[in-house]
Amino acid sequence: MLPRTALPKDHRAQYSRLRLLLQEPGLIRGTLVEMRRACGKKSCRCRTEPEARHRSLYLGLSLNGKHRMLYIPAEWEGRVKEWVARYSEVRQLLEQISLGFLERLEKRER
Repeated sequence: MLPRTALPKDHRAQYSRLRLLLQEPGLIRGTLVEMRRACGKKSCRCRTEPEARHRSLYLGLSLNGKHRMLYIPAEWEGRVKEWVARYSEVRQLLEQISLGFLERLEKRER
């Protein structure tokens, strides 16, 4: 096994960024979905004005082959957005690292 210093500079940078991301707490797979709905009150303006509908945020994900929508309370929105963004960045970095090693394999480089 080669030391990390033997890797190209861009690969070392990807590993460094990945390590930094994984040191932070919170990582979640899913998609944030914003919904706007009318409430049940007859006097609320959300019934007559589409732009006044009540906003809610959900995390859409698939678990064990079943799709789920998990409601995200307003006080958790910032945290969950960070977790979803972190997961996405980790996944992109892993894909880049994998492609780099695939290229090396095709060229039969050590």
